[in-house]
Amino acid sequence: MKHTRILTIQDYSSIGRCSLTAALPILSACGQEPVGLPTALLSTQTAGITGFTFNDLYSNMLPSYHHWTGLNIKFDCLYTGFIGTMETVEATMEIAKGLKEKGTLIAIDPACAEHGKLYSIFDETYKEKILDLCKMADIVMPNFTEGKMLAGLDMELEPTPENARMILNILRHNGYKKVLLSGIIDDDKQGTATLNGGKIAFQYNTHFNEYIHGAGDCLSSAFIGKLMSGCSFEDAAQKAVDFCHDLIAISLKQKADLRFGLLIERALPLLMK
Repeated sequence: MKHTRILTIQDYSSIGRCSLTAALPILSACGQEPVGLPTALLSTQTAGITGFTFNDLYSNMLPSYHHWTGLNIKFDCLYTGFIGTMETVEATMEIAKGLKEKGTLIAIDPACAEHGKLYSIFDETYKEKILDLCKMADIVMPNFTEGKMLAGLDMELEPTPENARMILNILRHNGYKKVLLSGIIDDDKQGTATLNGGKIAFQYNTHFNEYIHGAGDCLSSAFIGKLMSGCSFEDAAQKAVDFCHDLIAISLKQKADLRFGLLIERALPLLMK
């Protein structure tokens, strides 16, 4: 198994098993060394929960990066998820630019929209800034809504394989070379569509009807973990889809409170095989 050091920039929600609290254990279970750089500290995740605390950590981001640079710390991959503010996106872009110049793989999950619209806390200005960040990426990992956004499609579309293929072809035409597009549904199957070297492929497992908080973060993290372990692009996507399927199945069987995320700790051994 290939060992790499992965810098992941996301928020840290203490309760909720998403963003950094999902990425760090999943990347570790894949045999990688994750380094977390939080954009904000929250008491809980925010979907369906009120009264949470929020502390912006923008002031710590660039000093941390410059400290690592001074120590000659090398990163094989930068993986970003939910970032949150214009200032933290701009800091992320500065870090991505510096790492890209050193040969680091840049993987961006836009993490700003779902169910056909932007998250309520974001506006068009933030969306445009995220689009600028995505243009710096070697790999983009949008869900279906974000994929439409990246492709410039402002219309109602179902997440079918045909529409996924259309989005990926537009992204390829627009210069994106490697894409993991998630949330694709084909009858009783759900999974991802990948664009890699001009080739489009699909990866599926069983479809769950429930809305699952944090599943996208688990998918992106497992994908990056397996990809950096040496798996092919398509195989890493399939392993991530299968991991998320099993993780959801375990969490539903245990009747977990899905507001607080999937039972990642029960499923990590699946990634160690």
